[in-house]
Amino acid sequence: MTRFSALLLALTLFAFDALASDEILKLSKGARATITLAENPSTGYSWKIDSASSMNLDILRIVDGGFVRRGGGAQMVGAPGVHKWAVEALASGQATINFIYLRPWEHSPVRTHRVVVRVAR
Repeated sequence: MTRFSALLLALTLFAFDALASDEILKLSKGARATITLAENPSTGYSWKIDSASSMNLDILRIVDGGFVRRGGGAQMVGAPGVHKWAVEALASGQATINFIYLRPWEHSPVRTHRVVVRVAR
């Protein structure tokens, strides 16, 4: 493999890794957790749950906490923050929540984040 090919492969893997990420939550029935993703809605982008590709969401209660600016100092317009969701385990099993980061008028997300929630019996 040439040095150029190796560099191209490394950059491709890095770029793919930066666009998609995964997380695993292990909860017991009745337990709660918070999912937090960096967001800056002033750019037009925001996170949402892709319900079409998510699975077994009926074993969870998901409450969208919305966008929260990062604390500390003056709150400047356009400053980035985080989007939070509260997740409560209602029944045992495994669910997959697929988040997508996109502008409302675009069809393809620029980032994705998958959370697998395993709820113990």
